[in-house]
Amino acid sequence: MKNKAFSLLFVLMTLSSLAAVHFILNERVIDENYVLKFSTRSTDGTFSGLKGQVTFSPDQLESAFIDISIDAKTIDTDNKKKNEHANSPDWLDTEKYPEILFTSKSFKKENDQIVVTGELTLHGVTKTVSIPFNYADEDGSFAGSFVIDRNDYGVTGVGLKANFVGDDIEINFNIPTSLKE
Repeated sequence: MKNKAFSLLFVLMTLSSLAAVHFILNERVIDENYVLKFSTRSTDGTFSGLKGQVTFSPDQLESAFIDISIDAKTIDTDNKKKNEHANSPDWLDTEKYPEILFTSKSFKKENDQIVVTGELTLHGVTKTVSIPFNYADEDGSFAGSFVIDRNDYGVTGVGLKANFVGDDIEINFNIPTSLKE
């Protein structure tokens, strides 16, 4: 009986060790050469300051996980005045809401893409979003696009200029990653 218990314990410890090693092998590091662009009716720009945890293998979507943040103050429209205005309380209010957050809840394969569903927090408001993307195994990159309505997140702007921006914000991304060492 002791031998069976010991054998079972040994097998369980071995399996849990393998699972831990497998988990680590899938953990990815976000490369610095990523592109995160946004477009509105009147303004295009980028965000930098992306960091977080990515655990992903296209063969094991049930174990995949993404938890990232973006430094909202890194918004760049190629126009200093627009950048200042975007950071102001009229728009992103980056002093009060310094980060844009995304945490995945689930992944699923849909046709030739993968769709991640998770919680997007912007301007202090959290909403569930589904983001379709393609994953390229050769460079570990995630590429896709999705649209959000800025009003859903309380980013309403002030005055007539708010009407020129439009409600929809299209977000395009190409984020290369590499295996964590």
